[in-house]
Amino acid sequence: MAQAAGETSEPTAQHRGITPERFAAVHRALLSGLLGNVGFKKEQFEYNGTRGRKFHLFPGSSLFSRKPPWVMSAELTETTKLYARTVARIEPEWIENVGEHLLHKEYSEPYYHRESAHVLASEKVSLFGLVVVPRRRVHYGPIDPKASRDIFIRQGLVEGEYHSEAPWARNNRQLIRDVELAEAKLRRRDLLVDAQSRFAFYDVRVPAGIYNGPLFEKWRQKAEQADRRALFMKREDLIVPGPEAPAELFPERVVVNDSVRITLGYVFDPGNEFDGVTATVPVALLNQLPQEPFDWLVPGHLAEKLTELIRTMPKDVRVQFVPVPDTVKSVLPLIRFGDGSLYEQLAWQLGKFAGKAISPQAFCSDYLPDYLRMNFRIVDEVGKTLAIGRDLETIRRKLRVELKQTFEELPKSQWHRDGITRWDFDDLPEMVEIKRPGMVVRGYPAIVEKDGDKASPGGSVGLRLLDSAELAARANLVGLRRLFLLQLGGDRVKHLQRHLPGIDRMSLQYATLGPSEELKRDLLNLSADRALFGEAQVVIRKREDFVTRAETAWQRLSESSRDICEAVGQSLELYQSLSRRLGQPVPPLLATNTNDIREHLKALLPRGFVASTPWPWLKHFPRYLKALDLRLTKLLNAGANRDTQAMSQVRPLWKKYVDRAELHEFQGVSDPNLSQYRWLLEELRVSLFAQELKTAFPVSVKRLEQLFAEVK
Repeated sequence: MAQAAGETSEPTAQHRGITPERFAAVHRALLSGLLGNVGFKKEQFEYNGTRGRKFHLFPGSSLFSRKPPWVMSAELTETTKLYARTVARIEPEWIENVGEHLLHKEYSEPYYHRESAHVLASEKVSLFGLVVVPRRRVHYGPIDPKASRDIFIRQGLVEGEYHSEAPWARNNRQLIRDVELAEAKLRRRDLLVDAQSRFAFYDVRVPAGIYNGPLFEKWRQKAEQADRRALFMKREDLIVPGPEAPAELFPERVVVNDSVRITLGYVFDPGNEFDGVTATVPVALLNQLPQEPFDWLVPGHLAEKLTELIRTMPKDVRVQFVPVPDTVKSVLPLIRFGDGSLYEQLAWQLGKFAGKAISPQAFCSDYLPDYLRMNFRIVDEVGKTLAIGRDLETIRRKLRVELKQTFEELPKSQWHRDGITRWDFDDLPEMVEIKRPGMVVRGYPAIVEKDGDKASPGGSVGLRLLDSAELAARANLVGLRRLFLLQLGGDRVKHLQRHLPGIDRMSLQYATLGPSEELKRDLLNLSADRALFGEAQVVIRKREDFVTRAETAWQRLSESSRDICEAVGQSLELYQSLSRRLGQPVPPLLATNTNDIREHLKALLPRGFVASTPWPWLKHFPRYLKALDLRLTKLLNAGANRDTQAMSQVRPLWKKYVDRAELHEFQGVSDPNLSQYRWLLEELRVSLFAQELKTAFPVSVKRLEQLFAEVK
């Protein structure tokens, strides 16, 4: 055998007649008597042997230069080192096959393996202290049935790693989800029984020896023949006795606009972006959602939200409601959940409680914990998340392009037309409903201006469905005016523009602000608006109403343009005069005041002021400019003292307007209260700087501050 084996790792020419299979068989036979002389190469020259020995291959060995990973030797000879002589290459598997009775096996890290539904562990195999297999995965069930059963129950059944769609599994998973949902709604973590209690449920039912999925299924099928609900948990098996989360306090959906159903989800995970209550909103509905219903959150959190809202009030107001929890107990029964504005109701009830008026603006929802503010998840038609946040306006601004695209992709209908030059379509409903998969979308028909339509050289209008009533209302005013002018015809319109009263002089005076064509267009548009809609901006939705108003508007158009041109002409005349006066040198002590007048003039008459100013305020411009002129005269004659005092009252109010107007423009918000505030500021300037001209409305700093408190 030694002659047949030789000292080599593979059969060569000198071993004629020895096939690789016979070569391996011979070496396995030799190995059975040489198990104590095996070794594994640890370093470049050294091998680890059994019983802690370390040896080197004898330099004269044919394997010395090859140094295979595993070897056996006929003898170990110790000279200057311990050398292995008569060496052959072996495979570690041979050691396991030949010396199985001598092997030592250790197991560690048993765990449940989801894919195979078995309990696995890491196995380490050694021979006389020499590690043959450092680590491999093996089925642990037959090795330790009891421990494997415990792991299978704990990780597979209790923790849900064992996947089954059998009725018992679906029932138990749903019960656990229900309890976890109740925990999320109540924001607590002590309703679901602990893992040990759930382990005990299965432990008394699953017999010994069931330690993997196949064995469990085989047993379950037999057990369910006797009791179909043998593994069905009940709610009392999973929930710790305590408070419940009634559906009326924690609804799973909210209805807005009478018919739109928005799904609500609950998460209790502070720091998570979904912590609290999340409303899932299809993007097509985003612009149609009012903020007020969501300010209420859900009834189950109302008491806590009221408490935290009161704590956000200014200290001098808040002290009237200490202790806050007692105040909330008193006012909570008086609050009608979901009825109008939460902030207005709370302010009203607190005002009655304190005996003095409380402004809804006294509350600062930005200071509330996130879970007390509704979270919004905006999704497309396939459920993909487009945006997440707790501020609807910010989300709308972020998704402005997606919102427009969503409505443009709606199925084309009678409300999608171009190239219209006369009212040849049906009356405009205020709103239409469009059925989409799983929801009903509200669209708001509007007549929209379509400049440069090739089918109509003079321009045209179109029909579109817009995604909000506010957008539709603004578009209709412009679209109806254009339709009215189209009805007049291009020649008439050009004639009107050429013969606007005083247009030549006004064009020269407007030259420092913009081109004359812009002024003519703006004057004509404003004249048409006033003639067609009147002072009250009448809403026109019926063809019959439009025809009637268009006929009378044509008759009023000359009068309307005359009034407007008179006001604008006087304003431009005063503007030019003031500009010349402000261009003259002034004493340094008056520089701050004259700069303020200059800035005021620039803000009052910017480029396009005719188009940007509502007629009810534009008609007062001559008086506002006379007040500015009078202010400058008083400043130059009487000095800066009184002017500076008045200026100190106006400038903070003006800054508040500018800041809020910039914010509204950025957010795409339109608030009539802010517009009212801006023009009443002009009346305040008249009352402070030119009292003799008198104001058109009662005005004071206090009134303006109260009005600003109502601004969005």
